[in-house]
Amino acid sequence: MLEKFTQWAEKNGWDVVIVDDKAELPEHIKERYKIPQSWYEFIARIRVCQNKEYTKWFLAPWEYQNSINEGFRWNEYELESLQYCDNDPMITRFWDRHLPIFRSVEGEYSYYAIDTETGNVVYGYGPEYEEATIAAQSFEEFIEKIISGEIVL
Repeated sequence: MLEKFTQWAEKNGWDVVIVDDKAELPEHIKERYKIPQSWYEFIARIRVCQNKEYTKWFLAPWEYQNSINEGFRWNEYELESLQYCDNDPMITRFWDRHLPIFRSVEGEYSYYAIDTETGNVVYGYGPEYEEATIAAQSFEEFIEKIISGEIVL
């Protein structure tokens, strides 16, 4: 799956950096989410996967660190929602089961996330990030839809 996707990405002008060693996810991610194996196998060897304009990217394992002070934090949209909704517990419940995997800051801020309870990949955008819709029934299907052009990144 990674090889087919990498070919698609390079053909479509994306910057992709693949590394030999698999990166570990931070403990706080493994504790909060049930990590889908197919997603982890895909993302663990990706150091960078972004469009040429740096406005759309897959979150690589290193981006899930809490210590990042520059740019967008991995849970930026959750933090925004909590700020604007007075720490509504419904926001936290939503994000406790939706692992962000892709982000876009082109036009409307948007994301794709894996619903760790169902395995679905959902799509949402601001300002109401939690009103997400199902984009694919699985991570594998999500990648297939990108390669086929059904989902345009």
